[in-house]
Amino acid sequence: MPKLKTHKGIKKRFKVSATGKVSHKRCGSSHLNSHKSGKKVRKLRKKSFLKVSAEAHRLRRALRERVGTQPDAVEAAKLAALAAEPVEPDSSSAQA
Repeated sequence: MPKLKTHKGIKKRFKVSATGKVSHKRCGSSHLNSHKSGKKVRKLRKKSFLKVSAEAHRLRRALRERVGTQPDAVEAAKLAALAAEPVEPDSSSAQA
């Protein structure tokens, strides 16, 4: 079976973070900005993350990156690991 190819159009427009979130550039920020308010232009500069999990999963598969990751599951595992760590008492306060 041949290798599966990355979707080049998606690769140019979307980026997958280490936790599996999919980010993209907002539309409407490249030209005709003079009539837009400063607040709107500043907001358009920032990257946006996909809210729909199914769409993000579809894009991750098309990019051939981290197919099995889901940001919600990663965050839940991270919080569970932090909660499971035992709290060590401070050595300076224990001596007093």
